[in-house]
Amino acid sequence: MNPAFENIFGKSGAAVIGRPLAILLTALLPSALHGQSMDYGALERLFREPVTTSVAGSPQRVSDVPATMEIITAEDIRRSGAKDIPGVLRHVGGVDTLEWGNDNIDVSVRGYNQALSARLLVLVDGRQVYTDDYGYTPWSSVPVELDMIRQIEIIKGPNSALFGFNAAGGVINIITYSPLYDNVNAISSTDGTQGMAGGSVVATHKFGKDVAVRLSMGGDSNTDFSTSIPAGMEVTPRERQYHARININSVIRFNDRMQLGLEATHSVAQLNEIEPSYQLYSDEHGTDSVRVQLTADNRLGLLQASVYTNWTRVTAGSGAANPPIILNDRITVAEAHDIFKPGIHHTLRLAAEYRFKTEGTTPITGGRVDEDVWAVSGMWNWTVTPSISLINAVRVDRQSLEREGAVPFGYPFINADWNRSYIQPSYNSGLVWKPTEVDSLRLAAGRGTQLPSLVESGSLVLITPFYSSTGSPFLNPTNIDSYEVGWDHTLPRPHIVFRVSAFHQRSENLQAISGGVAITAIGLYSLPSNIGSSNANGLEFGLRSSRLNNYRWSVDYRPEWIADHFLPFAQNGAAFTDYQHTTPHNLLKASLGWTNSKWEMDGYFHYQSGTLGIQFSGLAGALTPVGGFASLDTRVAYNLTNRMTWSISGQNLTLASQLQTAGPAIERRVLGTMSMHF
Repeated sequence: MNPAFENIFGKSGAAVIGRPLAILLTALLPSALHGQSMDYGALERLFREPVTTSVAGSPQRVSDVPATMEIITAEDIRRSGAKDIPGVLRHVGGVDTLEWGNDNIDVSVRGYNQALSARLLVLVDGRQVYTDDYGYTPWSSVPVELDMIRQIEIIKGPNSALFGFNAAGGVINIITYSPLYDNVNAISSTDGTQGMAGGSVVATHKFGKDVAVRLSMGGDSNTDFSTSIPAGMEVTPRERQYHARININSVIRFNDRMQLGLEATHSVAQLNEIEPSYQLYSDEHGTDSVRVQLTADNRLGLLQASVYTNWTRVTAGSGAANPPIILNDRITVAEAHDIFKPGIHHTLRLAAEYRFKTEGTTPITGGRVDEDVWAVSGMWNWTVTPSISLINAVRVDRQSLEREGAVPFGYPFINADWNRSYIQPSYNSGLVWKPTEVDSLRLAAGRGTQLPSLVESGSLVLITPFYSSTGSPFLNPTNIDSYEVGWDHTLPRPHIVFRVSAFHQRSENLQAISGGVAITAIGLYSLPSNIGSSNANGLEFGLRSSRLNNYRWSVDYRPEWIADHFLPFAQNGAAFTDYQHTTPHNLLKASLGWTNSKWEMDGYFHYQSGTLGIQFSGLAGALTPVGGFASLDTRVAYNLTNRMTWSISGQNLTLASQLQTAGPAIERRVLGTMSMHF
């Protein structure tokens, strides 16, 4: 018996499970907690459904996960008809989207979605792809092609103890195909309305059985929507948008117990983007990343160590009258963890992490803001009985700030003000009870943490004769406490899954980009500030079937109620922060699909109730009504051969243009795609 198998499952567990399954699982185990260095395909064949290792560190069905999770499969992505990841996510129940333009969509989980949404941690194979300047995800710069994605995991609610800082409202973990275990080769070409033209290539090559390389590249260009922009929102004219990206991922297997992963990515983009001030700028984005990851399987458990560095460049408002804001940030993350099993019923994970991020000041240069974080964490997964499992995770982060370089005349702070540190604990706890083979009950609680972004911490130094703004070294992190209960019920014939969850969240020390004021020798400075707290209560109902003859369908409904408790200076939507009125009370999504040997047809319905939206109005946000709306996406595809497919898809088909936010109305889009897999 392989010692790693006995270490993970225990000798008695190895005897119970049996040698054939032991051999299979031994091949699968060298894996990252959040990554893709495992054979997901073999696990799917074993469990007969998509599986995840993201929460407990070992393979689990979604119904066994002690958190509310959705898994979007490669088939779901292909049949969505979407041209990008936000287009896929907009079909998922409980996921909020704000579509400002043809390539500008903000994504959040369970409400709290605003411009450059910062409460969502986004990972690609365990590597963060959100930027630390404003603490958000520039979706158009994520160096991933849709054809290289195996699955997208959406974990709802705070999960900082399991995933780290900024997993405050939820986590989206994008798992790509492994070049070592999956042979993925694809070419696609897309044309459509708004001058859309693009394509992508994914190629995998194996050098023997132990070395594999995957190369992916893609790009597109389009014009933005032509609908009118509210007064005061347009700072720079809309430019034609383009995106280009490349990803090289390689795996070297030294032996059955050790493998090395190497990855490098690059992307560039030009897009029209709504900033946190709710003004539209034409921005240029660029990202680069390198990562090294070593995984070893031995008697100490599953050991993994990884180091990666992300470089991010953003030039905001290059055509504005004021000097452009040029954000250049760098983050380096070193992480090591060990997953081991001291007995058949217990799985432990111990981890340590170091993060360093830095950014020069802009548009007034000469200074630099640095931040480092040391973290230790532990996870314990206990199988109490065959039908009851418990997971507990704890993480402690120590964050330190520092500023170096020149300080402008009249600046409200000195460098020594940044010499501060604080300790942030977080936890996640979940219980799963399966009283019958078709029922699963979940209880979950957790605390998440949202750190101030580098801009909020002081990398922005904007001084004009009429307006000055900067960050603050005294801004505190936001803490989100969450409590949840859920129930899954499966009807075997026909195969229908019913899911319901009830959740409560409380957010303390909400962060806002404005609200604070400092009086200096040159006048007033606008500062970010902690503006109060917020409570959210909601329900999520889901009903879906994927095995009813040639049909599949789903219905998801979420009512949610948010109550903000702002400090007096932040009342009435000031500081561009109003979650209570900008989150829809009712969100409904439904889908219906049909397929046979040649044809595929899918439709996606989206409805949300009326809200208020935030518009730019001087130094404070102004609320404006946004009526409830319904929209429809569709895709029709014909399989020319087993490897070649032609499809036509449409987004927002109900009207030629439709107001969905307080920004410009969105337009109908129609895309035609030819794809080939070989």
